[in-house]
Amino acid sequence: MRILQVFDERSPALSVAEISRRTQISRASVYRLTGILEDLGYLRRTNRLYRPSNKVLSLGVAAVESRQFVECIRPYLDEIAALLPEATAVNYGLLEGAEVIYLARRHRDDIITINLRAGSRLPAHLSSLGKAILSAMPTHEVERVIAEMTFERRTSTTITSADRYRAELEAARIGGVALNNQELTMGLRSVASPVFHGSEVIGAVGVATLATRADLDTLQSVYGPILKSVAEEISEEISAIRFDNRAPIYG
Repeated sequence: MRILQVFDERSPALSVAEISRRTQISRASVYRLTGILEDLGYLRRTNRLYRPSNKVLSLGVAAVESRQFVECIRPYLDEIAALLPEATAVNYGLLEGAEVIYLARRHRDDIITINLRAGSRLPAHLSSLGKAILSAMPTHEVERVIAEMTFERRTSTTITSADRYRAELEAARIGGVALNNQELTMGLRSVASPVFHGSEVIGAVGVATLATRADLDTLQSVYGPILKSVAEEISEEISAIRFDNRAPIYG
């Protein structure tokens, strides 16, 4: 835990030597501990620098809703819900490996019940949130994530081809929103837009709705502009906020 606590917005990536200096733990021990944390998925290593992964957020699922970051997001989810009353759920999530972690969620169980809550994980290929995030990531990082995907089929419209998935990501990159056409659950469509901290994508905000209430054109032309606008508002606010030791800033 001492190692994870030395990262902040000003120092999102640190070398073993710097971690050792800040924690007063020997370099040999830091090498061993960072290796363990990397194997467990809590640290990522790039060019000899370590940074926290988004998995840090899942250490305490019950604590997720109370985080300052999520408190910042909630009013925007309420805004989207008010602007799009036909939505069955409004979600904010981030990418961890080939999965999406749901950080905040507003939903209506009176319309349809989906077993998702704050802290839940879902294969990224089944989620418009996952598509939206990946559409804004560098190509080499996208390919690394795609290599981890199993493309498990859930419905008759689930995307099970890497090439087709890449085409969906390109369409999302061009349009600014990602669509999901009943790929997780039949009868449910969704749309999402990426959220940024500075120039780095850190998550996505999206809505789900019944397929009988919105076709793909409606998601793109009606829901899409609203989501893009709110995503830009979120990006602007969180880019100005300092979140010490919070993984979303670090990617």
